[in-house]
Amino acid sequence: MAGEAPFALGEAVIARRTLLVASLAVAGALLPSCSQGSTAATFSLPKCPWGAFLSGPASQSRATFDRFAALAGAEPDLLHLYASTRDSHPQVHLNKIRHLKAIPVLSLEPWNPQVGPSQPEFRLSSIVAGQHDSDLQRWAAELGSWGHPVLLRFAQEMNGTWYPWSVGLYGNTAAEYRAAWVRMHRIVSAQAPNAEFVWTPNVLTEGTRDFVDCYPGDRFVDYLGLDGYNWGDTPGHRWQSPEKLFSASVAALRQLSAARPIVLTEVGCADGADPGQKARWISEFFDVVMGNSDVTGFMWFQTDKERDWRLNSTPSSTQAFRDGLANWIKS
Repeated sequence: MAGEAPFALGEAVIARRTLLVASLAVAGALLPSCSQGSTAATFSLPKCPWGAFLSGPASQSRATFDRFAALAGAEPDLLHLYASTRDSHPQVHLNKIRHLKAIPVLSLEPWNPQVGPSQPEFRLSSIVAGQHDSDLQRWAAELGSWGHPVLLRFAQEMNGTWYPWSVGLYGNTAAEYRAAWVRMHRIVSAQAPNAEFVWTPNVLTEGTRDFVDCYPGDRFVDYLGLDGYNWGDTPGHRWQSPEKLFSASVAALRQLSAARPIVLTEVGCADGADPGQKARWISEFFDVVMGNSDVTGFMWFQTDKERDWRLNSTPSSTQAFRDGLANWIKS
């Protein structure tokens, strides 16, 4: 989703969602689908990992984290930080995530989130040409120095239209995206062996293009991510069932790689025309993910932003999420 202005945190300026926390539902590179049981995973995650993107600074607040866990009926496993490549390394927040007994997931975004998508200095060609190597090398060194497990998303939703790295806009090509990803991977993996990499397109829907030609290959990817939102019946959007929203894109990901776990890395649903519509969507969502052996995990976008995506926007949606999550965890 498109970004917001960053806000200051001590000496660091952390991009749009950095102080918002989530749990990325992923497993190690050899972890099969939740419904198939698990083998040893690099980060020793639970069998059925799940998570959420919280709308408060939960990386700093046990109380915020606990309130969300009480709503959902379980604690998320991983917590999510967002940062621009030009931001300072948020070690204090990574440490606080560890203190919450979670593994951090860092979305590293090559742009200035205060400006918007039209930023020529962040076109894919500039990354391929090495113009951002110093920032990537700094992040790699600092992540490696930190030394603990971290999952890294880079330049996500490349098949949309809302980022400087969007393929098809600003002269960006799929070949350049692949080359930019490989360059980032080479730099980070050389100095931060504690990092694993999550490649994340947006679901195939209105306003997106195909993502297959953007895949850099299993050698450079540990997890296949996927972001998808049901925006509801609003101008430019229409209500989409979980099956319609995710299934075709999950199938496309599985065609790209038979080996990598698939994670729904951002999931949200707007409120519907009646109070029970979102609750029904959430129940159907759990039916879809539990019925699809290719889906390893998911994370919910727990914030009121462009829409009220929160699982608890209505009492019935809260209960539907709690019931579905309980079944997911024990499946």
